[in-house]
Amino acid sequence: MSARFIADKFSWVAFVFPAVWLLFQRQWMAGIAIAVLQGLIAFATPEPSVSGFLIELALRLLVALEGPTFVASRLQAYGWTLQSIIPADDLATAEMIYDHETAATAVGTAEAAWQPPVLPTAAAKPADGRVAVGLFENYGER
Repeated sequence: MSARFIADKFSWVAFVFPAVWLLFQRQWMAGIAIAVLQGLIAFATPEPSVSGFLIELALRLLVALEGPTFVASRLQAYGWTLQSIIPADDLATAEMIYDHETAATAVGTAEAAWQPPVLPTAAAKPADGRVAVGLFENYGER
């Protein structure tokens, strides 16, 4: 079984180079669309203006904040399954939480003999137990 961890956080590289970052993440259509939109913004506002700056800023913020969600959606389209959303500060803590949860559900298999590491106390789930990926929470609704 393989797992891939995607950090749902602000990406400075995606903010500075949104189209290039999307293309690097194999988001071909979104990367081309962002590049075209950036070109149209530059063409429509040849002189520096507040409106052009705000539109460009909004576009960059959207890619920097929602880029990881685009990547997760692409992986789901290729057959990956979103198994868990783990609230953690860093990759090591996320891996420990994932291993702990995986070992707890693997009772009765050969993997059950493995003991997960002790979780740090700061890695507890929120009180309501609801976490989400991206800015817009859908909790499975469409």
